[in-house]
Amino acid sequence: MHGGKMKKICITTLILILLISSFCIAGCAEKEPFELDISQMKLTFEDNFDGDSLDRSKWNYGFDVEEGKKSAPRRGGFWAQDGVIVDGGNLILRTDWREDGENGAGWYSGTAMTCRQEGQDKHLFSQKYGYFEMRCKVPFFIGGWGAFWLMPYDDFAHEHNNQTAPEHLNTGVDGTEIDVFESPFSYLGKSKNNVINHAVHYDGYKDYLKTASKVDVKVNNLYDEYHTYGFEWREDCYKFYVDGYLTWQINSDHYIDQKGKKVKHNIVSQVEEYMLLSFEVEKEDGWCGDPAKNDKSKNYDFVIDYVRVYQF
Repeated sequence: MHGGKMKKICITTLILILLISSFCIAGCAEKEPFELDISQMKLTFEDNFDGDSLDRSKWNYGFDVEEGKKSAPRRGGFWAQDGVIVDGGNLILRTDWREDGENGAGWYSGTAMTCRQEGQDKHLFSQKYGYFEMRCKVPFFIGGWGAFWLMPYDDFAHEHNNQTAPEHLNTGVDGTEIDVFESPFSYLGKSKNNVINHAVHYDGYKDYLKTASKVDVKVNNLYDEYHTYGFEWREDCYKFYVDGYLTWQINSDHYIDQKGKKVKHNIVSQVEEYMLLSFEVEKEDGWCGDPAKNDKSKNYDFVIDYVRVYQF
């Protein structure tokens, strides 16, 4: 009888061990070491920010912050030219409160992007597929987030009112917004210290908008240390990395529920995309916290060491 009980206990223990092992294998797949061999790739873009001002052959300022405009409204704050600083081998995107700002009182932030501006025939840099990487340190700021992201060459085809063409739904033909990383302090009312998000938004920003995301990716000492964020874009998948570890992968054959049916979506962009480095401040009590809770006497610096892009 004792032998029978012992046998049952042993079998039960073995099953638990196998289940735990299976769980660990599945759960730890996101923590595989970085195996992408950059030495076999062609470097197509690099900025180490070694000068004393923004390299205008590589970067423009934020949307609408050109042609004599030094700042422009953006969400709950403003993007400003003088919030873009190059110093000590870093690009600094500074956010500060201004009582007498050009557009009135509010939070003003620096932003740099490789997209074309008015009067320019093409983007300063855009690419389809490859490996994109930046090293940076983000500030601790409530109600705002630093981000490294990519946007389609024609911003979801503006002739279709900022959304994809109906005949291109679920195909990636008009591109996707790719958020390599975002650093919100909170998410929908819940505080989120030392975590970042990855996200993909596709089929435009209006009626057809869809999103896939990986939230709450833990990054130790997020606000105090530099971290490396990588993005591998292939024809059939996206892979996201933090400090050399795979944190999320999403394939072109992505299925979502639509009216009770599994529908295949290709969310991998099929067009060239440009890069954006930004800090954004949300409106009061927005999705990532209330910016009014920050110290208005301080500067909040998003510090970027380098940006590099490779082609396979």
